[in-house]
Amino acid sequence: MPGLSDEGVRNLFSQVSDLWVNPEIEKRKRVGGLPADFRIRSCLVRLPLHRPPIVEFNNEITWATRMRWGKPRAVDKDEPIYLHDVGDIEDVSLPEVDGRRVAFFWITRNGSQWHMVFDLGPNQPDCVEGNESEESTRPLRDSIASILREGITTKVIDIHDDNVDLLRRIGLWAAPALLPYPLSEICRRLRNGEKDGAVQLLADHCNPEFLTGLCDKWWGIDEFRTRQSLILDALDAHKRGKYTLSISALLPHVEGIITDWVARRVPPDDLPWHHERKTKKFHNLVLESPPSQHSYRRILQSAIDFILKGPMLTTFKQWFDAIDGAFPNRHAVGHGKYDPQLFSEVHSVRLFLLLDTVYYIMSKHKSDAEQTET
Repeated sequence: MPGLSDEGVRNLFSQVSDLWVNPEIEKRKRVGGLPADFRIRSCLVRLPLHRPPIVEFNNEITWATRMRWGKPRAVDKDEPIYLHDVGDIEDVSLPEVDGRRVAFFWITRNGSQWHMVFDLGPNQPDCVEGNESEESTRPLRDSIASILREGITTKVIDIHDDNVDLLRRIGLWAAPALLPYPLSEICRRLRNGEKDGAVQLLADHCNPEFLTGLCDKWWGIDEFRTRQSLILDALDAHKRGKYTLSISALLPHVEGIITDWVARRVPPDDLPWHHERKTKKFHNLVLESPPSQHSYRRILQSAIDFILKGPMLTTFKQWFDAIDGAFPNRHAVGHGKYDPQLFSEVHSVRLFLLLDTVYYIMSKHKSDAEQTET
């Protein structure tokens, strides 16, 4: 909440609790309207003029949103929408009572982080119904949409955590570029035994246009910008179906980008030599000042676990040992062990997604550090 100190937030939270939340809880307790295990995960207080406040908790709260579908489908009126349908929350309607916008307080929790959004404007004497422009309420709507988006992302990461083994078998982790869709749908297909369908969805979704959009964001990070020509060459090779070239070019630079980032932050003698130790060092450095989003830590941990425990770094002791084909294997490709299954379109896609995850971790960390400095 811009403009309020931490103490101001606590005081406002306390006032909302004392004025509306606690009285509502006590009223419901008296009539037996609360389950024994009741806990507040979210609370919306609507304040219509000249009428009693309306207090809702948890699943009682509904938001009218404009949603971008993950995959468009025909929906009948009152038909439920599922998590794997949601591509994004694009806009939100502000709380109303009887069709008129009202003042409100919304308190909600994502993971361990609490959020509060409020607007007292509709109850001010100079507020005239219908005089507000769409742009004047845009920051407020964007704040709510961002929190709802984070909540959906958190739920999909929960699903990811329940399906880690299934996802790892198809070379995936909680890649931010796939959140919330299509990772939610990929998990659904895997749980239904549709492995081929899950992999096909990944390949279809991450088409060349999608991958170009990912790469276009990367150049603000030094470690990516210095490799821009190499990455663009790999992208061009991918677009032309030359996956042996894109994979061979990109695979070493997962380690290279992480190494360069770590090297700028530690003395030369503290820079580890092995890929595994560099990755752990990267993990530890990022966690020294992680961004505030709850989902960030979980995406970070998913990516680090995938790099360290997944198929990318699996070693082989005998030249003819079988290679886990779920992800391009660094040792096999680096030592020239040729296995056609390691050079497919979807493997090239996975490498772009892993580099994008590394970019996401670095960019979010950088963004929060810059805000702290200012």
